[in-house]
Amino acid sequence: MEPLAQGRQALEAGAWEQARASFEQALGQEETAEALEGLAVSARWLGDASRAIDAGERAFLLHRRRGDDEAAARVAALLSLEVLESRGDAAVASGWLARARDLLRDRPLSPWNAMVDGIEGGLAGMYERDLPRASRLLERAATGARQAGNLDGELLARAQLGLVLVGSGQVTDGMRLLDGAATGAVSGEIADPSSAVAVCCLLTMACLAVRDLERAAQWSRYAMDAAASRGGGTLFDYPRTDRAALLIWQGRWEEADKELRGVIAATGWSRPAALARLRLADLRRRQGRFAEADAALDELAGGARGGLAPLVSAVRAALALDRGDAGEAARQAEASLRLVPADDLVEQVDALEVLARARAAAGDAHAAHRAAAELVAIAGKLGTRALRAAAELATGAAATASRDPGGARAAFERAGDLFGLADAPLEAAAARLELARALVDTDQPEAAAREATAALAGFRALGAAHQAQRAERLLAEVDPAARGRPDLRLTPREVEVLRLVGQGRSNDEIASGLFLSVRTVERHVANIYAKIGATGRTARATASAFAHRNGII
Repeated sequence: MEPLAQGRQALEAGAWEQARASFEQALGQEETAEALEGLAVSARWLGDASRAIDAGERAFLLHRRRGDDEAAARVAALLSLEVLESRGDAAVASGWLARARDLLRDRPLSPWNAMVDGIEGGLAGMYERDLPRASRLLERAATGARQAGNLDGELLARAQLGLVLVGSGQVTDGMRLLDGAATGAVSGEIADPSSAVAVCCLLTMACLAVRDLERAAQWSRYAMDAAASRGGGTLFDYPRTDRAALLIWQGRWEEADKELRGVIAATGWSRPAALARLRLADLRRRQGRFAEADAALDELAGGARGGLAPLVSAVRAALALDRGDAGEAARQAEASLRLVPADDLVEQVDALEVLARARAAAGDAHAAHRAAAELVAIAGKLGTRALRAAAELATGAAATASRDPGGARAAFERAGDLFGLADAPLEAAAARLELARALVDTDQPEAAAREATAALAGFRALGAAHQAQRAERLLAEVDPAARGRPDLRLTPREVEVLRLVGQGRSNDEIASGLFLSVRTVERHVANIYAKIGATGRTARATASAFAHRNGII
């Protein structure tokens, strides 16, 4: 069998190494566009983006020299996709797409027009976040592929369109398109393995975007199995990244860490690797490993490539909030929202969630309620348990800022229940801790102790040390031995601040540890001094001694 035919046969079997060797042998005999295209495909699945692009560019020139403009347009479109996915160079990708359109201008019936529409639609939706334009292009791509009898192209375009519709809040219509395309993938109707895996990944991405974790788990398994059955390689990159995101939600952090580091180690810059770094940053944040989270985000170079800038800002916002810097958290959340079009509802969720909590922590009840209301409206459209839970958590935070402990308690109760049903253990524990604080504020210390104990157990089971410390502090506050001070007239928050004063902490350190502003801590300290009669230069030493003498420490 000739090397060219051997290479094609190996590609069909997913034997990427064998395919590359055969095409290289064919090129050793004669440089043809067909052998170069085969080499580009095999190199792509082996993760050798530079070689794939080089081979594609040479194939493009050979097609042009022999006057086959349709073949040249096809290669140009594929080059745009390779440049986009492997380097994040959207401008270069747009240039190749423009060249493909030029070559097809006088060929309106060419089947490759549909492919160009599909790739350009993916660029508009995933990188540029221009959802209306993406919808128009993908609808045209699906129609063109169907007319050309290209089922793979039609179902892939429908899946991409479904993801765009879900992102804009049209969940029912979007999921219907995604379900239909994914059924074609798992039933074997889609012949190309990369297209089959891509369709399953698009459905998984949609489920993760609306936080439908149960469905995401099902389709994640399909994508992983489909990739494994066709030789793995870079086919695994998106499925592994999606699976890691799901594992993070489920609290299976060691497994998620392994998947993410595998994707990052196996590739240079690629969109899946960039997404993996973003997921890793979020994982490190949850683990309380803040410096490592910063490093992972820094390696994304600000998220400018791959359309990830809004997501990077959203993770930075959550990281700042966990550190107790409510002002920086709000600034990053607002930066994320400015980068997201108003019709892209899903992309707004993470930033709105942090913004509501950050504004509440800073005492800006009006802004907190405004952000929470926007999140409630989005959750009402998207409808999943985890999203409704996030909206309740934000609502509870806003109610706390408004000094409505009863409303906060009810919202935190609903949030905890919904997060539990959604199999999101960290978020469920966090909601219970906030519920415990609300119960303290409504003078229910025994109930607060129960909720704080449950939250502490959840944090410890996950290995969330910084969250566990917060629960421990609250438990100490509501412990009966620490409450036996009827003459103190201190509020629960003042007791917490006084305990840290007694431990020798500065106001800045107290603010960081309690997730408060320094000005708020200063106000609490002044109130404490007034209540216990501490004055002058020795006021802090007096307060520390008071804390020790009264069993507050």
